[in-house]
Amino acid sequence: MNAPVRRDAFSVGAAPLPIADAAIRFESVGKVFPGRSGQGEVAALQGIDLAVPKGAILGVIGRSGAGKSTLIRLVNGLERASSGRVLLDGEDVTNLTEAGWRARRRSTGMIFQHFNLLSSRTVFDNVALPLEIGGIPKAEIKARVEKLLDLVGLADKSGRYPAELSGGQKQRVGIARALATEPKVLLCDEATSALDPETTQSILALLKRVNRELGITILLITHEIPVIKEICDRVAVIEGGRIVEQGETFPIFTRPQHPTTARFVETVTGVELPAHLTERLHQQAQPGDSAVVRITFTGENATAPVISRLSTTIGVDVNILAGRIDAIAGQPFGSLLVSVPAQEPALSAILGALNSLNLKAEVIGHVS
Repeated sequence: MNAPVRRDAFSVGAAPLPIADAAIRFESVGKVFPGRSGQGEVAALQGIDLAVPKGAILGVIGRSGAGKSTLIRLVNGLERASSGRVLLDGEDVTNLTEAGWRARRRSTGMIFQHFNLLSSRTVFDNVALPLEIGGIPKAEIKARVEKLLDLVGLADKSGRYPAELSGGQKQRVGIARALATEPKVLLCDEATSALDPETTQSILALLKRVNRELGITILLITHEIPVIKEICDRVAVIEGGRIVEQGETFPIFTRPQHPTTARFVETVTGVELPAHLTERLHQQAQPGDSAVVRITFTGENATAPVISRLSTTIGVDVNILAGRIDAIAGQPFGSLLVSVPAQEPALSAILGALNSLNLKAEVIGHVS
């Protein structure tokens, strides 16, 4: 009988998957470490229920110390769960022996934050290393490594050494090496944290291509919310060793339910009010005030001419204060701050018109 699925975390579009459909599955997983100097045990993970669908890119986001690294180390056998079960492709690996893990790791690639390349080996030889350890014939190694270096855009760097490469190029070598054993799952441990923003974008584009063309499931841990927004179709938010919210990225980013999630996504979905208006913002409306309204656009409405329609339909002036249109998991999303008349019945008519267009609208304050 399958373990029951916990319901203490907010789940959006995250109905339990059959075991056969999950590449990775955690069932009521806990991990406890011994404390220092007799201070008692430390619970790094508590009651983790999480499934990564086959072929998906799932990101786990949380602050430092939230339990992200411990979670991913359970998937490659570097740590063992204290309670619950960890399943890979339907197989319970919770109590796998070290010999069993050596065989199992061939189907699980790992990308590290600081690349972990051997400085004495060339690009070719770094990628070839796991194949050499696995006893693959030299001719097959050569063909496979050359194909991978072409995939990651480093075919012309085959004979170079890590010291001769940029950070982005080193990470591309790390990705090629992780793919060398033809894994079904790719684990990314803060894979872009050591890279500049432009290089990060190129690495994320490469990971999306790997997922799309090779069909590899990707489990990614990060503290960078833009990474989740850019690449992940599913997300799990971890806080204090517990999953506090999980599901499809777009609904979670646009309608976060947990305060931790809301704080994370505000940096990539929110719009800040200009400083000169923030200083004047107050909650109680005064005669002659304008109401400051935050309008959230999703899907088709993100690019619709809503403001012009509003002005035409209601017959009021709408002043745009700030705004942004972006994409989350490939879907358009927009946020707009406007000022409108605060007097009734005009304000209720405006909010009603916005709601009738399936837009989220909230008054965040008033300015004179």
